[in-house]
Amino acid sequence: MISSTTPRSEPDQALASAARTIWTVEMVASTAGATLAAVIAGSAITDHAHGGWHTFGSILPYVVAILGVLLAATVPTLRVRRWRWRLDDDELDLRRGIVVDTRTIVPLTRIQHVDIRRTVWSQLFGVASVVVHTAAGTTEIPLLPEATAAGVRDRIAGLIRTPDDE
Repeated sequence: MISSTTPRSEPDQALASAARTIWTVEMVASTAGATLAAVIAGSAITDHAHGGWHTFGSILPYVVAILGVLLAATVPTLRVRRWRWRLDDDELDLRRGIVVDTRTIVPLTRIQHVDIRRTVWSQLFGVASVVVHTAAGTTEIPLLPEATAAGVRDRIAGLIRTPDDE
């Protein structure tokens, strides 16, 4: 039986403005690694192949580099536009995805603990990720300003306290 409740409102909180820059730099670094691998593979192919395979080996690094640059120029912007979150007194609501739209709703009653993750890279940009742990696994809000991440962590921690904790 389908309930006739009103639909949930969409999450409206965005990630830090540095998210686009961080994701772009990560994709450029991945493109550099993939291009290097394509140069090695292409060289091996051109050394031992003739005809179409020789041509394929010759252009492979260029194709990989061009695709990587195109993806690095578009995907981070789309990710930042799509990533939204909301925390209320009952649940954590996350929406993300470019090709596949994913919406995750974590009831606060299911959260066992919450922490903040800061990598060296994220500290350079002043961002952190909030990670909530449930019996089913972990869920993350990535790349929030550090003060916002600390506030979200503290709010969740306060909301998940049981009467025995006080």
